[in-house]
Amino acid sequence: MTETRVGLIEFGKAIHDSVTVPGLGELPGGQVSAGRAVRGARARLRRGDRIVEDNLRLGIVVRKKYFSSDVEPVTDAGFLKDVFVAVGRRDLGNGDALELYTDDAAGPDMSRPEGAASVVAPAFEPLTGFHAQVHVREGILRFGALCSSTRGGQPMRVLGLFGPAGPLEELSSGQVGTVLLGFQCDAPPMAGDTLTAFPSPEFVEQRDGTAVVHGVSDLGQGAVVAAVEVPEGRSAAFTVGVSVRVLRPIGTTFNERSTVVAAGLPVLSLARDGIAVRTTAGSRVFTVGLGTRDLRQNDVIEAYVPSSPPLSPPPLPPVAAADLVDLVDVNAAPADELGRLPGLSPSRVATALELRRRQGSFPDVEAFGVAIGLQPHEIVRLRGRATAGRVALPETGVRQLDI
Repeated sequence: MTETRVGLIEFGKAIHDSVTVPGLGELPGGQVSAGRAVRGARARLRRGDRIVEDNLRLGIVVRKKYFSSDVEPVTDAGFLKDVFVAVGRRDLGNGDALELYTDDAAGPDMSRPEGAASVVAPAFEPLTGFHAQVHVREGILRFGALCSSTRGGQPMRVLGLFGPAGPLEELSSGQVGTVLLGFQCDAPPMAGDTLTAFPSPEFVEQRDGTAVVHGVSDLGQGAVVAAVEVPEGRSAAFTVGVSVRVLRPIGTTFNERSTVVAAGLPVLSLARDGIAVRTTAGSRVFTVGLGTRDLRQNDVIEAYVPSSPPLSPPPLPPVAAADLVDLVDVNAAPADELGRLPGLSPSRVATALELRRRQGSFPDVEAFGVAIGLQPHEIVRLRGRATAGRVALPETGVRQLDI
């Protein structure tokens, strides 16, 4: 992964909610609560526990001058500084946050253009950056739209649209107006260039919270169980099967950043107070099982649900009938069937039956193996031979792993 979280701007924490910029209007104000706000950075709009839009751009950044009501452009602002920004949305308000990041590999979906405009007369202002008079040749050019230029470079956001009477929401085919691009341009616009506009989805993902890793136990074969804690004042609801990212903090408090070292990892198991559970809602300390070995103390795991399910994996090649193995359900199989599983001695079978009688069932094969005392290499041998059937579970169950 190449994504690095470089900063966070929270709205509602600045001394002033907005400032007026000549020729542009009001810009909302926020406080840099982590890292740095760097002009031109990509941004996600976080509203509560949802990411409602991605691939915004920090196109204009200004600050109020000391002892004055005037504003001045800045290229970046550090920790706890107030800034006023243009990103291509008019609805930023108290409680919203812009998550700033860089990512050289992943870009927005720009496969469905909805408009194209020719640059007629480009211009530049020291306070608001690049703007240009344009003529829309086809489709629609909207305020806030993603756009690309024939001169190349990173995708940009339309930070403002203006006609003779003032701000506009869109320009239709055949219309002429002024488009504001700010300081996003990798190459200055020139007469004859084409700006192609693209729609942007308004919901990206649901965030279910974060937890900080305090200790890691390696199960072997690419899996770990980690002891984690939800930060004070935060809430999180991890669920077995949900996807998580692993964020690795770098830098200092005044320039804090986090690199995404893994994404799309499913939560294999959860335990609270040593008892396996399906969800950790309301709990601050618990253990989580993940299918990765690249996990360290002080890493942060972030649970999320994408707006649409991931693409189905390609179909598996056909399996010969002779190669098919009936999986043993550790939540329902009798003693003789459990005894045929690798590593299950009579004493371990007896332990499994007793735990199953007292506590109902096991959430997965890994939790079953840990509960009856199997070693990591023995748990690996169970994969492909056993399964854990779905049952109605209370919020208690099998003992898992204490760290």
